[in-house]
Amino acid sequence: MPETLGLSGSPHRGEPKNILITGGAQGIGRCTARHLLSQGHNVFLLDFNEAELTYTTQTHLASFAPRVSSAVCNLRSPSSIKEGVSAAASFFSKHIDVLINNGGIARAYFTGGKTMEDPDTLSEWTAYLETNLTAPFLVSQAVIPYMKRPSPSPSDEPGGCIIHISSFRAHQSDPNCEGYASTKAGLLGLTHAMAVSAQQWGIRVNMVSPGWISVRHENREGDEKGLKWEDSHGDEDHAQHLAGRVGRGEDIAEAVEYLMHAGFMSGQEVVVDGGASKRKNPKV
Repeated sequence: MPETLGLSGSPHRGEPKNILITGGAQGIGRCTARHLLSQGHNVFLLDFNEAELTYTTQTHLASFAPRVSSAVCNLRSPSSIKEGVSAAASFFSKHIDVLINNGGIARAYFTGGKTMEDPDTLSEWTAYLETNLTAPFLVSQAVIPYMKRPSPSPSDEPGGCIIHISSFRAHQSDPNCEGYASTKAGLLGLTHAMAVSAQQWGIRVNMVSPGWISVRHENREGDEKGLKWEDSHGDEDHAQHLAGRVGRGEDIAEAVEYLMHAGFMSGQEVVVDGGASKRKNPKV
């Protein structure tokens, strides 16, 4: 498809897409939103952090108005998820092209040095399951009526697209990461299962598994302090990656953008870790 100009004047393929991003107030979600808005697309953000979400929507991304909006959403609440998706659908005139299930608990370890031997980990285990695995299923479920095509055919352009954001920890782990690793691995199964089921609606489902992506500066505090990716890591951190550096949020945004348009990809995982998982000894 030929390249056209979006509302921002930036190039993108085809018509602007309506994109819903969970966990969009900071981190990878914020960076992905900014990237896709710069390509002329329309973006709606869901997040539970109201203060950060308001800042991101009304200040950080203000130059992209009126193509960006948001709503507060608790991903552990099925009713809040339905309300958030409904608000996005209204903003998009009842049609959603892309869902990016990015929201989740980003902390890899149980808190307070706890191990799985500690019965008190049950509440954290439950939170991981509800936020990192159940929520992507429920958000996807709520989006289907606004994304599906009644009678998709082989000659159609790529239709709706759901992208789960997982982690390379779906395949490897450290001690005391059972809750995080299990739910990120669970997204792999959810991806291929949903891809098979969603074929009937012309919806593709894929997954991006980030490695070490440095986005600690992608928030209001980072903006106000002038923090940058370049200031966060030393040579030893960068040397752990075959690509020669720690990942940026833009690396994930670009992978997401590719999958949005990759009409022959569904049920697949794209690992974006700079090659770190392929090196046996990171110090060699």
